[in-house]
Amino acid sequence: MSRWSRLLLIFLFVAELAGCNKRGGLQIGDTVPTVVLNDFHGKSITLPQDLQGKVMLVRFWSLDCGFCDKKILVGLEPLYQKYKDKGFVPVAVNVSPIEAGDERLKPFDQLTYPMLVDERGLVAKKFGVIGLPTTFVIDDEGIVRKKMTGEAGIQEIEKLFTTILYKGEFYEDSH
Repeated sequence: MSRWSRLLLIFLFVAELAGCNKRGGLQIGDTVPTVVLNDFHGKSITLPQDLQGKVMLVRFWSLDCGFCDKKILVGLEPLYQKYKDKGFVPVAVNVSPIEAGDERLKPFDQLTYPMLVDERGLVAKKFGVIGLPTTFVIDDEGIVRKKMTGEAGIQEIEKLFTTILYKGEFYEDSH
């Protein structure tokens, strides 16, 4: 293969990737597609319909992800309890198969918000997730308002969704 052919292939590959990032997956302002997932216990949940009227924080993660801080999922529970009466619900989507009895699931047994499984990553692909963790904040009308790839602390996550929950009013730390 000639040098020019290789350069052309590289250019086309980069152009394709750039196009995927701009057009692929959900962007701010997009409506969330209807997806059906099961929770850790096999109960089916349809998003966004089953949580219509709620501000959702949808966090894609994996049990096998070394970059995903699993403590954040536990830390979302007190935030859910604090804000659920105001219309907030976190949704954790594990992007990998899980096995019943997996000891790594123990820390999540007491969580009361939806813990869903996307075994083949099809929903993550539909959302345009290219790295884990990825977090979306979806408003009460099913529109993506925030998107964050990578890890953040629990306070940053709280600020992320409360801005949407309170319709643009910024979260103020009461500490």
